[in-house]
Amino acid sequence: MDIIIAGAGRVGFRLAKTLCTKHNVTVIDQNEDALNRLQESIDILAIVGNIENPRTYDSLVDRESDLFIAVTDMDETNIISTLIADETIKVKDKIIRLRNEFFAKSGISKRLGITASVFPFHLSANSVKSLLDFPKANNVKTFTEFEQKLISVRAASSISLEDIVSNSIKVVGIERDGKFFIPNIYETTQKDDLIYLFGDVKDIKELCSSLDPQMPFDIKNIVIFGADMLGIEIASLLSNYDVKIKIIEKDLDKCKKASDVLQENVTVINSKYGEHHLFKEENLENADMLIASSKNDEENIIKCLEAKEYNIKKVVAINNDLEHYYLMHKLGIVAVRGPKTNAYYSILEKISSSSIISQRKYCGGKGVLMSRKINKNSLLLDTFIRPLDITNSCSYIVKKDKIVDFDKKSEVEEGDVVLAFGTNENAETIEKWINSL
Repeated sequence: MDIIIAGAGRVGFRLAKTLCTKHNVTVIDQNEDALNRLQESIDILAIVGNIENPRTYDSLVDRESDLFIAVTDMDETNIISTLIADETIKVKDKIIRLRNEFFAKSGISKRLGITASVFPFHLSANSVKSLLDFPKANNVKTFTEFEQKLISVRAASSISLEDIVSNSIKVVGIERDGKFFIPNIYETTQKDDLIYLFGDVKDIKELCSSLDPQMPFDIKNIVIFGADMLGIEIASLLSNYDVKIKIIEKDLDKCKKASDVLQENVTVINSKYGEHHLFKEENLENADMLIASSKNDEENIIKCLEAKEYNIKKVVAINNDLEHYYLMHKLGIVAVRGPKTNAYYSILEKISSSSIISQRKYCGGKGVLMSRKINKNSLLLDTFIRPLDITNSCSYIVKKDKIVDFDKKSEVEEGDVVLAFGTNENAETIEKWINSL
């Protein structure tokens, strides 16, 4: 595909680096230094210019592009650049990154002819919110095609997978010492393994209690460090639950803004992050969950480690840089994708997915899930399809509320969903297989 990326910041840089291996990528930004750094490491076409200026697109007028992606930090800039691109160049599809969820509710994306919108702040906040329903979980992923969920939980001790796997629960990955793999049923977990479970929500919830008895069974008291946009978004979503929330913020102006937005639903405390005695003075040590929501990973890690000293069992850190993802896991910290990371993965997933096949990443991008729903017009109806047969992978067929092992030629019916789990290294092979069914 011919892809144009408007914005060479962290998200645009990572997208360009990933996509240029298979596609023709053009990156537009007025920051010449950022574009030079890109061109030094990858093969792209760089255009220096203001993406809000129609003349910036002059060199692209005579060429047709498949995809335009606007990923700057400013909603207005992304919207304007998308409008200009729509008017000045030929582009089939448009993906836009937006911070303000108002645009999702207003339907502006549809009116602008935008193919897909990504709301990374809301995605990060939703990831934290899902932990209230699954207090034992490390991460929870939901899907539109089926009711089953993908949930990760830390193993407090070794256990045979034969004692875990059932008709309603499958183990679709283990992260151990920073490495991810798809285990076989005869594998035995090790202490502190992160186990990825796919299946029935109720059954997984019961299993999680035995896998990690240390995590709280219920979350009622929550502390959030940071009252930036993400901290407020998280608090706003969590306040819909029957929980008590305290936000700690050192910037007085941010405290005032948080108080105006959240009103009486949340207690906002103005204090320096470094004041260790705050845990006792404000009864933060009684929290069931602490969330460090700053843009700085090191700051988030330190705050979570302080919380562990006060015996707060569930500590959550927003993970802004992938290089800190494994460290967070190693320290027993729940790592939740930050907005920029969420934007990156969400856009990649939208590019890789179609009306028939969906793709999701998990385990910090080390694992991949691909699914194909069988609709009423599918050519696969009344035929036998072959299973996936490669190492470090597993495949299943979801039939309503049942998960069927897909280890031999099988017949599919309307409404069935074919699933394949694997490592990111074999994603291309899995994609070819699921497309060729």
